[in-house]
Amino acid sequence: MLADPYIVMEAFGLNIAELSDIAKIFSEHTKNSDVLLLSGNVGSGKTEFARLVIKAKAIKEHSNIGEISSPTFSLIQSYDFQYCQISHIDLYRVNSEVELYELGIPDTFGSQITLLEWPEILERNTLSRYVSIKIQETKKLKDCRDFTIEFFGHSWNDLSEALVGSKYFYNKNK
Repeated sequence: MLADPYIVMEAFGLNIAELSDIAKIFSEHTKNSDVLLLSGNVGSGKTEFARLVIKAKAIKEHSNIGEISSPTFSLIQSYDFQYCQISHIDLYRVNSEVELYELGIPDTFGSQITLLEWPEILERNTLSRYVSIKIQETKKLKDCRDFTIEFFGHSWNDLSEALVGSKYFYNKNK
């Protein structure tokens, strides 16, 4: 893993409409080779957030991509857009990093936007830049989530500035 995150942001008590707004920001400010690591407990909203990002990209590009399925059993669901490809990957059923490499999953990171659930099995030192998104259920507010976003590596200014500009997040580095 890289030593320290470049930027750390937090947001608390986000409802589904606010999560949709945040997903739209991610869909507008990510590009091929960007890797987003989604972590949290079962039911915390990782899959839903990934779906919201993919749906926002489809709306922006006027693409009819049909149903956005969970990759829990297939491991990978890919979506082709005009200027990028998004792969939604779920590592819950992958047992080791060796298996991850046998499946060729790390080989795809440089050619697409990757939304990766259950990234704990992945040795992050193989990634030069990525965003770690930790999602937690809010204890006091039903159906709301807390987000911690850590940016590793450089060239995340557009995305981080858009998130701060959304007024949902604050930058813990300042």
